Parts: sequence; C-alpha cells; structure tokens
Amino acid sequence: MATGLGEFLRSLKQGLMKGEQNTPARGDNQVGEFARTTRGHDTSMSTPMQREPCKTRSVSEHCAKGSHGNYLERLPSEIILKILSFLDASSLFKISFVNKQFHDLANNNALWSVLYASEIEKKKWRPRVSMMTEAVSSTIVEEKPAGYWKKVLLKEMAGYKDTMWKTELKHMNPHSGMPALTEHALRRLHIQWEITLTNKNGQESVYKQTHTFFEDSSVTVCWSHGFWPFMYNLNSLQLHGIMCPASPAPGDKPRWRSLIHKTGLQSVRLVKLLQFDKGIIIGLWRGNWKIAFIMINLHFHKLIERSLLGLYIPAEDNAVDPDCSRHGYTLHIVLHNPVQRIMCQRFSPLYTRRVMSQGEFVQLIAIDSANVSEHMPVAKISLPWEAEGLQGDVEGCCMMTLTVLDEAQRPFWCVSSTVKMYSRQRVLDLEYEGEQFIVLYEDAEGKVKMTFVWMKEFQHYFLVQLVTIFPIAAKVKRHFGGE
Repeated sequence: MATGLGEFLRSLKQGLMKGEQNTPARGDNQVGEFARTTRGHDTSMSTPMQREPCKTRSVSEHCAKGSHGNYLERLPSEIILKILSFLDASSLFKISFVNKQFHDLANNNALWSVLYASEIEKKKWRPRVSMMTEAVSSTIVEEKPAGYWKKVLLKEMAGYKDTMWKTELKHMNPHSGMPALTEHALRRLHIQWEITLTNKNGQESVYKQTHTFFEDSSVTVCWSHGFWPFMYNLNSLQLHGIMCPASPAPGDKPRWRSLIHKTGLQSVRLVKLLQFDKGIIIGLWRGNWKIAFIMINLHFHKLIERSLLGLYIPAEDNAVDPDCSRHGYTLHIVLHNPVQRIMCQRFSPLYTRRVMSQGEFVQLIAIDSANVSEHMPVAKISLPWEAEGLQGDVEGCCMMTLTVLDEAQRPFWCVSSTVKMYSRQRVLDLEYEGEQFIVLYEDAEGKVKMTFVWMKEFQHYFLVQLVTIFPIAAKVKRHFGGE
C-alpha cells in the first residue's frame, strides 16, 4: 500500500511538471524520500517521531514548498494561447495586464488577426480581398510587428478612419476658422454623447442625449429626459463620446466609449443654474436639489478626436516664428442658446497691446468702447430650457463659443462656455444712456470681457466693448515657442 502511494505521488508530480526538463521542483526529493521510507518501514509501527514529517500542511505551504508559481503559468505557451483564443477582444485586452508573460501572449498577432477577421465579416459591406487575405494569411500575420493586429482591430471598432474623417477636417470654414464638415463627419460616424452621474456611494447612472444644436464652431448637447437623482447626492459628472450603430437593434450597446471630460459636483450652492467648467450647465428645480436638465457646449476644435479617443490625444507642435505673436490675430465669437443664434461676428486682423497691471499680459481689442462705429446691436440674451413637459427661459444667460486664431490661422484659444450677464452702474462713460451689463469669462489661458448697454427705446442690447486678455508666459510663449 505504501509503495503504491509513493508511485502515485511520483507519477502525479511528473504530470504536473511536464515540459520543465531543466530543474526538478523542490518537492521531488521529498516525494522520493517518502517512497523510500515507506518501502523499508511498516507504517502501522511508526513512532510519533517518524510520523512528524507526514503531518498535514496547508495548501499555501504545499504551493510554497512544491512549486514555483500557479499551474496555469507553468503550462506551455501553446496551451495558454489555445485557451486565450476563446476570449473576445475586451477580455483579451484585460488579461494582458496580469503580468509580463500574459502581456506578451495576449498581444500575439495570431489571436488578434482572427478577431479582426471576425469583426470585418460583421460589416454589411463586403471587405476588400486584400483585407481578407491579410486576416487569414499566416505569413502576413507573422511578418507584422507585435501588437499590429490589436491596433488595427481597435481602430476598426472605433471607426478611426484616417483616410476619411481626417481628410474631411482639412477643409476649413474661412469665417470661423474651424473644419467646415465637422457636423457632417459627426453624423456620418454616428457619434453621440452621453453623461454618467456618479453618486457618493459609487453608483453610476448613464443618460443619452435628447437634443443637439449645431453652430459654425460648436455643438450644444442637451439632456432633459430621464429619472434624475438629487444634486446633493452626486459626486461627479463624466462626459463620454459614443459610437452608435448605424442601424441599432434592440439591446445594442455603443461600440466605443471615450471619456472627454470629468468634473466634480461636490461643492455647489442652491441656485437655479449651476455652471461648471468646459461649458457644463445644470438646471435645478427651484426649492430642491432635483435636476431638471443638463446642457453642455462642445467646441469643434478636435471634437471628433476627443469623441473617438477621449483625453488621450497627442499634443501638436505649434512652434512657429515667435515674431508671429505680435502680428494679426483673428477672433470669431458666437453667442447662442440651444435653440437659436444670438450674435455671430468675426474680427480680423487684431494686434496685441501689452498690459503690465498685476503681471505681463497682452490684450486684443475687438470692439473699443470709445469707437461708436464699432458698437453693434444684439438680440435678446436668454437660455430656453425644456424638462418633463415644461418650458422656461433664463434671462441674461447664454452660450459663448469663442475662437482665436493666430496669423497662420491655427487655433490659439478655443472656448465653449455658458456666460451670464451682471448689471453694473455706469461701467463705461458713454454718450448714450442705458443700463450697462458685464459678461466676464476667465480660465487658465485667458480672459474675455464684454460690456452691453440695454437700449430701452429699441428693445435691444448693444455690444459696446469686447476685449480678450492672455498671460504672456503661460499662453503666448508656450504657443509660439519663443521668448
């Protein structure tokens, strides 16, 4: 009986260690010693001293003494690759973070080429012969560098077509300085946006867009339907770009989801409108913390890249002749709401003026308060909203989309934000009377100041001042790469 047990343990150990020919495990000597001991002694007559080496050990002790890792890692690479071949793209991507061995195996070109072939077979259009040949030819698969087919598949799933939408974005709108076909490309790629609200317990609620309003240089996205949580219970808001199927079927989910922006919602005041960075505005029902609607204004600058690739967009090299920082700029500004355009104006060329107050700044004066000929009428400034079958209007509030281009017509500063008018008594000394209002916007890259006068007899606002200010060290030098 003892001899049979020793032979069984030896054969079991050899089966587990198959494929490891170089160095036997530390437990081999113990098994052999156990077998030799049982051959020469009667186990029924053994003393307590002799039984001591055979006392029960925990599983962790056996693993520590008799193996160099878990059994899956000790399998031959061919067996592990066979197991990984049954995983989908998402699972294969996640398992590559286990350790270095799994990272190398999970990026195997043979696995991803098969997934790529199955992905393009799902398309309604017939793939080119060359694509199918690449996907099934083992010679071509091995010739490609490591990770090649993984990148190709992820780009295919994301709709990342360099030869299509990037070509379309080269055509610029001469008025706004933004890609003229941005709206067309967004619609063709079936890009939409959704928000994720996370409460203080970590629970997430996802909401799909209900309405979009496109302008020349931005899009305003609204969420006005759904079961909204209370504002005081929220911790954060995330904005994602999503890829929706062209012909959605019941139960379909977006194929691609990219994080564009995340903002905290922890410290807020009980007001009718809550304004956050990046053009995010949240409307609350008066008297409680219940959300009524959410609006987000998105600038066209790199909007498709952000919606497809999220926050991981490589930075561009904008370094040019530093002298260009003193040459002509172009400023394009649009005031609008989710329903209509309020004002749209382009100013070019604009030249910098240095301001030394509290640091070194440069300013661009688009409308000078002293020059009456530059003053312009503006329609009613308001922000219409709709929620749960009710409609309303917030006076003195709207969306601002501002684009500043350098002399080479490249984006210098792009802003999409909600702005609000504040009443001031005689901010500027003007020839005509009327209540004056100020609109201020400021972030780390620049400031915008607008002054309006309400002309009661005309029932119109007049824009009498528009100035933008930039810090030289933080903005101008970094953009132009000069001193």
